[in-house]
Amino acid sequence: MAQEEVTQSHVSFRDVKGKYTGLFAWIFSTDHKRVGLLYLYSIITFFLTGVVLGIFMKLELMAPGRTVMDAATYNAIFTPHGVIMIFLVVVPGLPAIFGNFMLPIMIGAKDVAFPKLNLLSWWVYALGAIVALSSLFMAGGPPDTGWTFYAPYSFKTNTNMLPAVIGAFILGFSSILTGINFIVTIHRMRAPGMTWFKMPLFPWTLYGTAWIQILATPIVGITLLMIVGERILNIGFFDPALGGDPILYQHLFWIYSHPAVYIMILPAMGAISEIIPTFANKTIFGYKAIVISTLAIAFVGYFVWGHHMFTAGMSGTALYVFSLLTFLVAI
Repeated sequence: MAQEEVTQSHVSFRDVKGKYTGLFAWIFSTDHKRVGLLYLYSIITFFLTGVVLGIFMKLELMAPGRTVMDAATYNAIFTPHGVIMIFLVVVPGLPAIFGNFMLPIMIGAKDVAFPKLNLLSWWVYALGAIVALSSLFMAGGPPDTGWTFYAPYSFKTNTNMLPAVIGAFILGFSSILTGINFIVTIHRMRAPGMTWFKMPLFPWTLYGTAWIQILATPIVGITLLMIVGERILNIGFFDPALGGDPILYQHLFWIYSHPAVYIMILPAMGAISEIIPTFANKTIFGYKAIVISTLAIAFVGYFVWGHHMFTAGMSGTALYVFSLLTFLVAI
């Protein structure tokens, strides 16, 4: 009898049917709703962490000169705050939480196309977060480059920048896996009779977002690897002393980071497009126009990164082209 109790104590995280229980039932669940809630709990935790760091920043800015911290400490708080809010909260927020929870329900599917891949995306997200935030506790201090990791700061700082960069690189895989899952789910698992133009608008915005996640995220991933290569292997990608060009980093970074703006906002537009007609008890006006404009934003968004760099020394022609495309994507 005692032996049975000992044996059961070793497998207490499973029930009599062999299924996981308690916390393990959550972190090993492939149910799309539970994965969505895992993202929700994780993102709320990181959001609150980012808020605390932001409060310290605001306390420092309350008055001229030093208030509660010196300039180096401010930079060391500002960078993790930005990494948390951008890479851990805003970019994955709506797609990972509401996309995972609502997409299969709204298109009549039992789950996403690849449930195990979906769970893996959360595990990768958690791993990336742990690696990125480990820089806060390592000798040398948190990174002080800003969340954009701009050159030349990224290869000249003596702080712990590499864990933050590698963590952001890992987080990119979570975004890519989510995008793949959504696209395949929408293509292959819509309910019978649900044609493309009968699909609700929120899945449409998730569809456009997913293409951005798949096509744009590898660019920032490669860019972050180039920073790692610059710091560890002394390869001159961005350092002028080694034949590199810091402006190249800006181009590569914003080629991803401007489409990332639409990763943040397109699902929000889709959510609003569902909520307002529902509570107004009206059919939304211009359904097809909204669908087409959603896909157009996802497409044109790749070509407007230069408006982040108007003072970087581009040619007059480039300025005009990027200005025109920026007007176009807004319209």
